Amino acid sequence: MVNKSLPINPDTALASTSHHSSPRLSFHTTIFLSLGLCLSLGLFSACNEDESAGEGSLTVLFETEDLVTEGLEPGDSIENIGDGWGVSFDKYIVTIGKLDLHLSTDESVEVEGDEAYVIDMTELPEGGLELWSFDQLREGRWEFNYATPGAGDGSTRHETVSEADYDEMVTNDWTYLIDGELSKVDGQSCPPVDLVTLADQVPNGRTSGDNLCYDVSEVRFSFGATAETSFGPCEIDGVPGFAVSAGSSQTVAATIHGDHLFFNGFPEGDEGGVKRLAQWVADCDLNLDGVVTKAELETISPSQLPEIDERYQLGGSPITPLENMYQYIIAQLKTQGHYQGEGECPYDGIAHVHHDDHDDHDDHDDHGDDDEHDDHEDHEGHEDHEGE
Repeated sequence: MVNKSLPINPDTALASTSHHSSPRLSFHTTIFLSLGLCLSLGLFSACNEDESAGEGSLTVLFETEDLVTEGLEPGDSIENIGDGWGVSFDKYIVTIGKLDLHLSTDESVEVEGDEAYVIDMTELPEGGLELWSFDQLREGRWEFNYATPGAGDGSTRHETVSEADYDEMVTNDWTYLIDGELSKVDGQSCPPVDLVTLADQVPNGRTSGDNLCYDVSEVRFSFGATAETSFGPCEIDGVPGFAVSAGSSQTVAATIHGDHLFFNGFPEGDEGGVKRLAQWVADCDLNLDGVVTKAELETISPSQLPEIDERYQLGGSPITPLENMYQYIIAQLKTQGHYQGEGECPYDGIAHVHHDDHDDHDDHDDHGDDDEHDDHEDHEGHEDHEGE
């Protein structure tokens, strides 16, 4: 079984750190030992029948939504920011990798892509970026798992990321480095009155709760975050993983969404019931210098922001309790891993529950991995998926 990861151009494309853990026993070595055991036990015919299964190949892409590359517009549709702000991203850097693939009928048959890549999602090509390819996969249905680890634990810089940004990611062991901007012609920032530190700014006469508001038309947000998360087993439309047929080539994609920062809750399953709102971010600019930072987000609790009102359902957060807005962001980042566009992946072993009514997000159930999946039909190849 051959894992052909992303080609490396040592001069221009990738620079690798050297903190990888020890590799596991290879698939070919495992097969050799198994065959030897079969011969020693006189079971060659039975083992030969098992090893005669056909083989196919797999290509794994990394993709994001056009909402990351093109931004989010204000408006009333499900993909818009509902409170009038526009959003654009200059950087949306993520660490992704640590593939873990298992044959569904025999989890001792596994393939791993130990590489982790640091990539700027705003620079991803349309159709995704090929990161891994595997040959000689046994035919059958396979489970698909991956992770967004910290960059400090063995990672490779992709050419979309500058050396300075990569070094910062590694030094801080960040999973994400995000830099973007909110824009609104008649926008305002209403920071908590007990925390605001002002120079000579003058209020505009409006308030948000007890907080005075100030005219702003642009607010940047810039921060790194460690949000190490494992995703999987992944599925699409209820069909788990992917299927390999003898002599076939299959393509699948790990998908990281980018707009969960603006969700008004933690959707379980389908994201159709969420709203995207951005005013709370503008209200976190405590010194009104036009940039929201990690330090400011760590200072503010959800209860100090009138914008975090009955529209927000915080049940189902991967982090509890949510003590500040930086934790809120990390919690949202931990839910962004998907499969084949909109396919679902349990995060850190917590399965998403598919509700018909997405207004209630408080009943967040855990599910084991005991479901039988062998009777599902497979998707033929990978199709392009738009954002929500």
